[in-house]
Amino acid sequence: MAGVTIAFSGKGGSGKTTLAAMVLRELLRTGQAPLLAVDADPNATLALALGVPCAETIADLRDRMGEAAQKPGEIPKERLMDQWLVELLSEQKGYDLLTMGRPEGPKCYCYVNSLLRRYLSLLRTNYACTIVDCEAGMEYLSRLTVDEIDALVLVAEDTPVGLTTARRIAALADSLPVRVRRRIVAINKVRLADTDRSASQLDFVVENAEAVVPVPFDPDLAERSALGTAIDDSAGPQARPAIEQLVKLCLDPAVRLAASAKEENGR
Repeated sequence: MAGVTIAFSGKGGSGKTTLAAMVLRELLRTGQAPLLAVDADPNATLALALGVPCAETIADLRDRMGEAAQKPGEIPKERLMDQWLVELLSEQKGYDLLTMGRPEGPKCYCYVNSLLRRYLSLLRTNYACTIVDCEAGMEYLSRLTVDEIDALVLVAEDTPVGLTTARRIAALADSLPVRVRRRIVAINKVRLADTDRSASQLDFVVENAEAVVPVPFDPDLAERSALGTAIDDSAGPQARPAIEQLVKLCLDPAVRLAASAKEENGR
């Protein structure tokens, strides 16, 4: 399973960060390690959801690198940047966390995204799985920070707006040079009485989705979100069976092999 990349995308407030944290905990529970967690949302909250510190971000390196570029030095700037990036990894039990961060003022995201893209390409092969918490909406994919995704999890609330956003994100992925091996729709915060109806919404959401996973509304997760309490191994007991299903779908080796064969035949 080395190098599997799972990206979470969806409308703001859909619960994608919570689901990303829940999936990370489930991967660790099932022995998938080491993991790399990437918070690629400028409104970085993955560290908060996981209950771990985030002292510095990739965006924080912009000014440091700008100052270093103006000064002659014996260390090549590329090597210096690699050294600083390694220092940004927040090392936790079973996983490392890398946070993109938010640039200040009118600065462009382009340089930060370029750094993240380059660094991810170096890092991903060292981990059993990389979990990417994308920016809300479609901007993250359009900047092509990740160019190869094994499983794109489209998180949507069970509303017309939420489902339409998920469909548009999937359509955007189809229009970009981003290789997405499979799409999974996670319809989040579903009331138990509506579970069957939510599972039938596949055709409406996205044509090429392999599966729809209804994730039940979980009072424990709602309370943790409201209070800022970390997602630990005891979190979300009502949602956990759906998370287990989601992880199996993301990591299914048969699906990955079939997708790779399909890509080869299409060339």
